[in-house]
Amino acid sequence: MRIFILRARKGPASPGLVDSSFGEPDHFEIVAHSIVSALFVSGNIRPDVVFHLALEAGPAAPKTVTMTSDNLLWLGGFHEKAIAAVIKRALTVGASLQGDAEIPVDQGLSVGRISFERLVRRYAEKMPVFILDPAGEDLRQTEFSGDACFIFTDHIPMQKKTFHLLERIGVRGLSLGPKVLFAAHCITIVHNELDRRGI
Repeated sequence: MRIFILRARKGPASPGLVDSSFGEPDHFEIVAHSIVSALFVSGNIRPDVVFHLALEAGPAAPKTVTMTSDNLLWLGGFHEKAIAAVIKRALTVGASLQGDAEIPVDQGLSVGRISFERLVRRYAEKMPVFILDPAGEDLRQTEFSGDACFIFTDHIPMQKKTFHLLERIGVRGLSLGPKVLFAAHCITIVHNELDRRGI
């Protein structure tokens, strides 16, 4: 299983703010492109992928929208409008969630109140977890033996204190090369490397 967590610090946790977050300054299109890169290949949905979108902006935050490829119905297309509609539907269903509750929205789609940090801790107890870091291990030199979790961020860099917290719980830095890339590109590179290894 490949787990992807995208931390969207400017991602709105209220459905009414999703459409206005595309473009400057919030760049919600990064989220839409990342979902497509994580869940789809040409003509099909990838198997064995879980994508968590951790939304941290606004009074309704935190909210995490989760898509599980093995059970996921078609999202209505690859374009930003279709992806936005799915996220808005999940956030509408989860508007009254309290605590760490999580509820299903549709087949392969759920929404919860769990924070980014607690979500990462959950996976760190079960499998290797990696976060993109130019100073981290080279992806091409890193050993993978099974399930793994990969953490990405939108256009806002991860805070240093977050890196320190993640390091304390065992999250490892992972470098994809000399250039800083969009999250969607990074997800594609990770998929490609694991595909080539047959993992």
